Order: sequence, then structure tokens, then C-alpha cells
Amino acid sequence: MKMLLRAHANAIVNPSDQRRAEPDAALAPAVVRRGLQLSIVEGSLSNIHVTVCAGAFLTGFALMLGAGDFELGLIAALPFLGQLFQFVGAYLEERLGERRRMTVISCGVSRSLWALLAALPFLTVLGTARLPIFLLVLAISQSLIGITANAWTSWMSDLVPPRQRGRYFGTRNTICSITAMASSWLAGRALDQYRGSSAEPVGYALIFGVATICAIAGVLVLRYQPEPPMRRAERVSVGKLLSAPLRHASFRAMSLSAAGWALAIGVAGPFYNAHGIQNLHLSFATLALFKIVTSGVALISQPLVGRLQDRYGDKAVLVGSVIGVILLPWGWVIATPTFWLPLWLNAIGAGIFWPGITQGQMNMLMDRAPAEGRGAYVASYGAMTGLGTFIASLMGGAIASGLGDTLLHLGPLVLNHYTVLMVASSLGRAAMALVFARRL
Repeated sequence: MKMLLRAHANAIVNPSDQRRAEPDAALAPAVVRRGLQLSIVEGSLSNIHVTVCAGAFLTGFALMLGAGDFELGLIAALPFLGQLFQFVGAYLEERLGERRRMTVISCGVSRSLWALLAALPFLTVLGTARLPIFLLVLAISQSLIGITANAWTSWMSDLVPPRQRGRYFGTRNTICSITAMASSWLAGRALDQYRGSSAEPVGYALIFGVATICAIAGVLVLRYQPEPPMRRAERVSVGKLLSAPLRHASFRAMSLSAAGWALAIGVAGPFYNAHGIQNLHLSFATLALFKIVTSGVALISQPLVGRLQDRYGDKAVLVGSVIGVILLPWGWVIATPTFWLPLWLNAIGAGIFWPGITQGQMNMLMDRAPAEGRGAYVASYGAMTGLGTFIASLMGGAIASGLGDTLLHLGPLVLNHYTVLMVASSLGRAAMALVFARRL
């Protein structure tokens, strides 16, 4: 990383110099290319934190602190706070006229909070208060992520040339997947080792600590990524900031559809890993291995997805990808502690189809959000999808808690409180495939 930074040091625009640029000045093509390269470096480092501080590791950490089904649903709902705070990011973006400094500060603080979370298991003097403190700090971190996400999306929308978005993000996501695979496997192995020696808190402190260091390194790289001058209104109207995206017909349709999709996948989202740990008795290394298979397949599929998007359009690829993930929850429904084949097939299918969904939604967001006031549109989109996730997560947590140990029979299958939600998610995905095809 240091060698790469040195190689670009003489050509990188100094932050203070760039703020003095004329509002309508465009970045030189060479500066844009270097900015895109730095974004790949930053994404690779930051993705280690994203991978280790989420998913199975976050679920396992919460369970160790005493979380139940409702708390797991609440944890999955917390990103909604971040998406609401995207409006704060949009307002600050319009007031300040820049996104880099705001992104660096909010991202740096959010990631640094994980050092405190890693120390929680050792603060035994706090007793049962550790779980509420964990939820509170996680909520603050998610709120800051909202500000970061809004500014970063607006920033990258201006930096990446529209005709290159499919190929560029396909390449970026492929490289980031490599760090995701490595960090997921190493973290899973390390955590299993410490769990086996009855030192689970030490294992979490280790993996969260390393992830936080990598994340801060990513922030330092982000500080040198050039920012194109942004278009903004002379006066910031909060009312217009909130209402403009709702008056934009095609953007409103996309946001509502994305909210429905978030509801469909979010109702079961918090419970796949919990089901794997508690009912299928999977180790963290095994859960990491499934993720590695998904990322490995995505290494092949992501560049292809980018080319398909550039050729056939984001909507066509998105709808096809949504159809492809309809049956994936059934892998977890059918699997047993001694029959993992459905989970392997699930991991492969996720690697094939999810890149077309995540990048398709991102590309459509960048295309439909106008350059002027883009931050407000990004924030509105985040709030709508966040609301869907929030409702789905709380609803899923309430249903799982309410069902308890109840078992439902679906033909030869026996559904517990987790797998009932997975079946519901599969049905919701099928419905949303029709919505995407007709409404986008």
C-alpha cells in the first residue's frame, strides 16, 4: 500500500488545493484514473472491516453478550438509523460544497468505535449492561456510516465516468472480494481456535482489532482520493432537500421498489447465521468457507455482470439476478447438521446472482439521481430502503421470538422459528421480481 501511495504522491491533488478549484472545473483524465485506483486500494482495506465486523462474527458476538432473537432483529434494523442520517450527510454536503472531509471524519470515527466494542467482553464490571452498551455504540456507528455512505456515493457518482461504471465496479468488487475471502477465512479460523480454548472474548478482540486497523488505513487512503467539484444550489432548503426526490417519478418508483426488496430479504436476514450456529452446529470457519465460496464465484461473475450491464442495461441484469436468488433461502431450510450440500449450492448461487443485484441497484441509483442535489436523492433512497429493512428486521425478530420452539410442518419439512422466515423471504423475492420487471 505504501509503495502505491508513493507512486501516486506527486500526481495526487492536495485537498486544500482542490477546494480552491473553480466550481465548474473538471478533473483531468489522469487525476480521475488515479482516483479510481486509490478507490480500489481503499475498498480492499475497508472491506476487511466490513467483512469481519458483520455477518456471522457480529451475530456470534451478540449471542456471546446474551442477545436473543429480538435483539438479533434489532441489530439488523440498526442500519436504518444510518440511512436516516444520510439526510444529515446530504444537508452538510450542500452546505459545505465538498464530500471528502466529511467522509473521512465520519468514516474514521465510525470505524474507531469498534475498538470499544472489542473491549466490552472484558469489562465484566458492567455486567448485563454490556449488551445495551453494545447496541448503543453500534447504533452510533451505524448513524455515522449513514453520513459516510451518502457522501461517498455522491462522490463516486461524479468520479466514475458513467460509461465505465459497470466495468469499473465489476473490477473493484472483484478485487475487494479477494480481501473478503482472506479476512473471512482467517477470522473464522482464529475465532474457532480461541473458542476451543475457552477464550472466545480474546478471539473477538483480535479479529475486531485487526479489522479496525485496516479500516483506519483505508480512511487514510481515502483522504488522498480526488473529489470532482460538485454542483449545488446557492441556498439549501431543507424542505426541497426532502421533497425533491419524492417528486421525481422514475426515482420514486425505484426507491419504493428497493424498499420492497429490502423488506423481502430483511425479514430473514438476521437469522441465517444464528440458525447455522445454533441449529446446524456450524463452526465459524465453516460459515466463513461458505462466504469464501460465494466470493470466489463472484470473482468470476462480477466482471461478466459488469459487461452484461454495459451491454443490456442494469434493469435487465437486475431482474434476472433477482429471479436467480428466489430459491436460495431454501438451502438453509433443507440443510441439516449432517447434510450441507444445499448450503454449498446456496453459496455458489449467491456468488453468481447477488453481484447483479447489488451493483445493479447502485448503478441505477447513480443514473437516476440528478447531479444537482444528488446527495438528497441518495439520502432519500437510503431512507426508503432502510425503512424496509427496519420493518422487516423488527417483524422477523418479533415473529421468531413469538414462535419460540414451535415447529411447523410443510409436507416432509419441519420448519422452526428461523426457517419459517426463510420461506417467507423466498416468497417475497418472487413477488419483487415481478415488481422490478414492471415498475423500474
